[in-house]
Amino acid sequence: MNTGPCPYLPPFPPPLPSFLQLLSQTSSLSACKMGLLQLAATVLALGSSVQAAPAHEIAPRQASVKYCDPVSTICYSEWISPERIAFRTAIPENATATADFDVLVQLQAPKSVGWAGIAWGGTMVNNPLTVAWANGATVVVSSRRATARTYPQPWTGATYTVLGGTVANSTHWTVNFLAKGVSNLGTSRLNPSSTAASIAYAQSNQGPSSPSDPASRFGIHNTRGKFSHNLALGKISNFRAAVAQLASEA
Repeated sequence: MNTGPCPYLPPFPPPLPSFLQLLSQTSSLSACKMGLLQLAATVLALGSSVQAAPAHEIAPRQASVKYCDPVSTICYSEWISPERIAFRTAIPENATATADFDVLVQLQAPKSVGWAGIAWGGTMVNNPLTVAWANGATVVVSSRRATARTYPQPWTGATYTVLGGTVANSTHWTVNFLAKGVSNLGTSRLNPSSTAASIAYAQSNQGPSSPSDPASRFGIHNTRGKFSHNLALGKISNFRAAVAQLASEA
């Protein structure tokens, strides 16, 4: 029999941790859990704030302001109607009142708007009229003119090219287009340096009878109005490049 010293055997059952040790471990676990909970709450709050942040508030404006599209970075002069229809225009920096000039237009409207129109001379009669409406996932732009306070007929005196970034979805519709001929009002022209150009608008809750056809008939407006638009605010030095950029995305 081996009579040497016995090897060390741990006591059975093992000794219980002291109360202070338990308290320390419990406090550490609680602090860790609280830290994780606070981190999770912060992440959720940040996620909610990012989702809720609007790209651009569409609220009625009484005066034009400068607006730069966050996607294309093109800057416009913007006016927003009481119906939350945004009218945005950009013009060449070197445009003059003695010659016709093109206008780059971005028009955005809630889905509830069946059609929206612009009278470039501030009145419906004997002025270029631009009318737009949603058609499925895209938008149609129609050239019109009226020689009296009657239904405006299709007109070839102005032409429109629908550009990239034009879309219609479940909440709103947006159209980017190049307008040629709208600065010529017949007996006068739009003044590109004007800070208070008289422009009229109208809109209806009902869309046209044949939305895919630019010559489609549409009903009378539900609301209309006139506003002073700051054309000069929409002057941009990169006008041709901006049009080419949107055209390449069409």
